[in-house]
Amino acid sequence: MDSLSETKDLEAIRSSWIQVFETNEPFQWPFQQHFEAGRLFYPTDGYHLTEEQYRSIVAASRAIGEDALVLSIVESENLEFLDRTWGHWAGGIPSYSQYVELPLTLENALYSRNGEWGVLISHEMHALVSGSERFLAALGREYSAWSSDLRLLREAWSNTPNNEWVESTVSHCQTQKANG
Repeated sequence: MDSLSETKDLEAIRSSWIQVFETNEPFQWPFQQHFEAGRLFYPTDGYHLTEEQYRSIVAASRAIGEDALVLSIVESENLEFLDRTWGHWAGGIPSYSQYVELPLTLENALYSRNGEWGVLISHEMHALVSGSERFLAALGREYSAWSSDLRLLREAWSNTPNNEWVESTVSHCQTQKANG
């Protein structure tokens, strides 16, 4: 298995980020306009994906010929994290055990170096996922708990103030393109 290593190459980080994301806000659709459909993971394992979620991302990424990723701690005001020289890793795709050893204690994102896909993980234990149609099709074949994840998220937020983001965000996860 490959591994990630810390990087301070902010130009490369920024270049990869802006191909996938518009914002680091996990309570709205954070992706570039050409990524209008996606999926949602819920719950995550804190600031990490669960093993099943992570393995599905890895398998979908490899299915479209990608063998590298970027991971950034993104929790900050606006996009200030893109100017920080800490909290960024890049390289090959690590094993799940290597991934969970990363010190992720804030909101973070995994994303393609080539702009094909991205995952934004929130402090509320949900992750928004989007990418190219090829990536989403592959992901749809790899992960089968979509309906359950959506149901659990809706239940968790049903009686919570400030839950208006749920349905507008989930609407992106129910489009025809996301059905893989």
